[in-house]
Amino acid sequence: MRRRQIEPIYTNTYKQLRNRSRRLRFFGILFILILVIGGWVGYQHYRDQQLSKYPVRGVSLSQANGFVDFQQLHHQGYQFAYLRATSGATYADDQFQSNYDRSQGSDLEIGVYHVYSYTTSPSAQLKNFDQTVNQRKGQLPIAVQVTTYGNYDTGYLKQSGPQQKLQRFISLLHQRYGKQVIIWCSPTVWRAIAQSSLERYDTWLQTSNVSHQDDRVAFIEYNQKATVKLNGQSQTVGGSVYNGSQHQWNSWITR
Repeated sequence: MRRRQIEPIYTNTYKQLRNRSRRLRFFGILFILILVIGGWVGYQHYRDQQLSKYPVRGVSLSQANGFVDFQQLHHQGYQFAYLRATSGATYADDQFQSNYDRSQGSDLEIGVYHVYSYTTSPSAQLKNFDQTVNQRKGQLPIAVQVTTYGNYDTGYLKQSGPQQKLQRFISLLHQRYGKQVIIWCSPTVWRAIAQSSLERYDTWLQTSNVSHQDDRVAFIEYNQKATVKLNGQSQTVGGSVYNGSQHQWNSWITR
């Protein structure tokens, strides 16, 4: 007669506990994923609701965004586009002239922007901007993007010297092109420079908080990596809205 194999009782108990532990881990991970996905979907819905209050949408573009069909942007309801021209005293965006020329006739309002450098003089940066832009200055105010990096933090920006240097560059731009200038920055950068003569300029804030912004805020960049579909292909762009109504926008672009 064949002997039946009998496992010790503690072996069965161990297997049951191990299986139970695995099930608990699985359902725990699943619960966390549901919470994360649900929270993300809820946040996206909330932000979409907030964005729906701003009828004027636009994008910011550089060579990193590749080829962009401006006609398609306009057909999808976008009303403006800002194109990076230069950075500092020597860098010029490879796609600026091509983007600008192709944007003409698209019915988009076009603006150009410069990425400000703390390490080069205002006159050298103006020369670089002028040589690159020439007459491709667009209809919108010129934007100057001010960021922090390395030792050039908000503490540095609170000093009068850096503020005066930035003011000098903005003044040179205004004198050269006869156009308004807008400062494009994060809320922390704006707080660092707002207690100076720079306060009088309109701002373009980089923030996901699109509600209850000050009247001095002209644009809100709500997503640096927004997605648009152009000719069936998804492309990443900087997504911004104008901080006002369609009527206010129509008046703002003609001032």
